[in-house]
Amino acid sequence: AMQSSNIFGDLFAYRTNKQVVIRDKWLSAFNFVLMLLITLYIVVWKIGLEKAYLEYEPVSGNIKLDLSGSSQSINVLEEEYCRALKCRLCDSYDVRYPNIDTRELLVTTYVREARQQRVCQRNATECPFKSPFQTMLWDDYLVAGAEYFQLRIDHSAQAPNFLVQSRNSPMFRGNSRSMQGRLVGAKGGELRTLKEFPPNGQVDVLSVREILAAANVNIDTELPGHIRPVRETGIVIYCRVRYINDYTLFAPAPAVRYEYQFLAGNSVESIYEPVHLGVAWTSPVDVEERMMLTRRGIKLVWTQEGDLGRFSFSALIITIVVGLAMARLVQIAVDIIATTLHNKRKVYRNALSEEASEASDRPVGGPFRVYGALSSD
Repeated sequence: AMQSSNIFGDLFAYRTNKQVVIRDKWLSAFNFVLMLLITLYIVVWKIGLEKAYLEYEPVSGNIKLDLSGSSQSINVLEEEYCRALKCRLCDSYDVRYPNIDTRELLVTTYVREARQQRVCQRNATECPFKSPFQTMLWDDYLVAGAEYFQLRIDHSAQAPNFLVQSRNSPMFRGNSRSMQGRLVGAKGGELRTLKEFPPNGQVDVLSVREILAAANVNIDTELPGHIRPVRETGIVIYCRVRYINDYTLFAPAPAVRYEYQFLAGNSVESIYEPVHLGVAWTSPVDVEERMMLTRRGIKLVWTQEGDLGRFSFSALIITIVVGLAMARLVQIAVDIIATTLHNKRKVYRNALSEEASEASDRPVGGPFRVYGALSSD
């Protein structure tokens, strides 16, 4: 009967925390340091730097690229690379490929024009060659001054759900003509601002040379594993446009900002473009010719990314709760140290665990009849 009474007594018992003051300078210092670190982590790192009181939405955007430039300021005799391989003066229509609206733009630096002739007739049922066209003659050349051409960039972005819910607030949308922007590049292991773009109502303009410099690419040197310079093999450069609105101390900021960053890949880029020259209707055999163009150059792959944030009470509550949970874990850890590792662990263990009966307001089952402070002295 006594055992049954103890089981039901434990089952219907209510356990609450007891406050015991342990006057031990080492435990106190250890607890203070941990609590201070948690406070700094939540307030400075999570709330101040990571803006943990914001909720974010990925941006969606549009970008338009236009290559411009001319051969008026280029002198082939003054270009060093033109001594190893002949150069030709070209305009932006020859340099850009393809000449359509695209996010993957090739700035041509090298061209091979191969004149080919059909060796298997158009109505033939079989062909003994790998291709029905065979190269008769070809011509290789470099595009003179490809790095002097300029890229005009017009882009916009928005966080669609936040924009609708905020009734078209400028905190969640922007256009490059009206936003503050910058070009960043890695120098000395850190990102540095290379160029600023003020909100002046105009499109951004970057020369190919500026893009190469921001990506740390010299097109007159070779890529790893290649024996010819980048100007002849081509290269892929990844062009990132990142949008932010949490750059102020108290975010979100009233307007969106953006930054360009260019990262060079290790792969080369070649594009093959057949241009049919037509058929000469002759007797007894028709002659069909085509020009096979091989283009190599700087492939610019553009992406728009980033997340725009807005204040979220639930996100702030979650951050605070995480901080309180970490503080509680510290308290549990200090209690464990005090009751298992400290030289007065038995005294502290008995002080932290007492049983009170509902029949009396005096504590029973423990060595202390009066609540008070414990000292390690």
